[in-house]
Amino acid sequence: MNKMKLICLNIATLLVLLSCSDNPKKDIESQESNYYSQGIHNRTAAEWEPALGTLIVWPLSIPHQLAIELANDNHLFTMVENEDSQREAEKWFNEWHIDPDNVTFIFAKQGVDAWWTRDWGPSAVFSSKNKYMLADGKYIYATPLTDMACNDSLQFLYFDENNKMELTQIDDDATIPLAKQLSFEIMDLPFNNTGGNVLTDGLGTAFSTCVILAENRYHGIETKKFLQLNDSLLGFQRYNIISNFENRGIQHIDCLLKLIDEETILVAEPPSDHELFSVYDEIITKELSMLKTPYNRSYKILRIKTARYKDERLAAYTNSLILNKTVYVPLFDIPQDSIALKTWEDAMPGYKIKGFKFALDDKPFVTEELREHYQTYGWNAGDALHCRTRAIWNPEMLFMSVNKIKAEVDSNQNYKVHVTIIDYSKKGLVENKCELFWRVSGDTKWKTIALSPSENENHFFAEIPNHNSGTTIEYYISAVSNSGEKETRPITAPIATYEFQTVKKL
Repeated sequence: MNKMKLICLNIATLLVLLSCSDNPKKDIESQESNYYSQGIHNRTAAEWEPALGTLIVWPLSIPHQLAIELANDNHLFTMVENEDSQREAEKWFNEWHIDPDNVTFIFAKQGVDAWWTRDWGPSAVFSSKNKYMLADGKYIYATPLTDMACNDSLQFLYFDENNKMELTQIDDDATIPLAKQLSFEIMDLPFNNTGGNVLTDGLGTAFSTCVILAENRYHGIETKKFLQLNDSLLGFQRYNIISNFENRGIQHIDCLLKLIDEETILVAEPPSDHELFSVYDEIITKELSMLKTPYNRSYKILRIKTARYKDERLAAYTNSLILNKTVYVPLFDIPQDSIALKTWEDAMPGYKIKGFKFALDDKPFVTEELREHYQTYGWNAGDALHCRTRAIWNPEMLFMSVNKIKAEVDSNQNYKVHVTIIDYSKKGLVENKCELFWRVSGDTKWKTIALSPSENENHFFAEIPNHNSGTTIEYYISAVSNSGEKETRPITAPIATYEFQTVKKL
């Protein structure tokens, strides 16, 4: 297999925004390298950041149970072509007891790729001035297939009766009415930014397979220019390009792995006798394991075992949606499903893990187009739940990132935690509600420490006092905005916590 060299761009940045407290600054901490800094860059939101709800298309390309859950859990932004389509959706939503207050209909023309809101849909970008925009990448040629080598030619999917490539301009334009009806500004990206093949940590790091470079070369954007544009427009200062992983396919990274937080990657693990087993392992050992997080640590790499569900096809359990403390997982009606759900539960404590089968014969509403495309089962190896959903992120979110204490620390020292907090509502943080909670493992009560400001108005820190060697400390961070937003890190704290152990240094 041809391997792409990892491409990582690192640019130092500075940031000046809002403070957690109006009190005079004390214990000034000025080591910028310990923090995430947005600086002059734009910032693209990570999947797990606060969202208003989920964008889908009607007629459905997802199981109706998933539509029900997405509406009940948050809000369902449903794209319809016209009023007749809206009335049809409302009829079924009423039968499924979906609260109409939890649904917003978006009117837009639908092209041949309308189902795949992940691929043509917009990402959320925050400028250095806290301005929120929908980033709209080019999606003119639909999703091409390619072989495993990064320099393989592209094979496009749609051709008309004259064997001329059918463009997907309608889908490329769909973000325009979406943004207009939601009163959001658009950032028009001059390059292909196919959503299923772009994952980000929200801290200026992106992951894609190398097919994204081939797609952009076809569009006339060479690699150097592609990386420059991603840096300047999306804030991707570190772009990790990894190898393709399918013998022939769309090579979208969300069918291979999943970023579940800024320092953890969940990677599919095929059966040992599957032809792609060694391919996946090489990507881990020769590529992913060499990468560093924005805090200069190696990524924690977890595996989720997959299995054959049809011939040599692999169940795409990484093709799941993370949205506001819930993970929505595609199931393939095989014994491995229950193991995959358990793996997700272990990897993301405190999150609700919900699985969805998609046997078309069991669904009350299936269009002929959907049945013709998928035959009997609605998920497949390269096209599952993540592909057909996309968050609408909260423009007034409270953003947080924590540079965690090392796993083992000297028992003779205090232990400093560095925290970045950005209040995108611009309403300010609630005084005395930026706190670190900590306890010795096994204790039931939490102790609190107020976060201290640094020279940068978005940077804070706190010190946990030293403890005897062999002590395990659990902790988490909490902050509240005057807009009413409250966030913790880890996101599901105090169910999930960070922790470290004290050791005696010689």
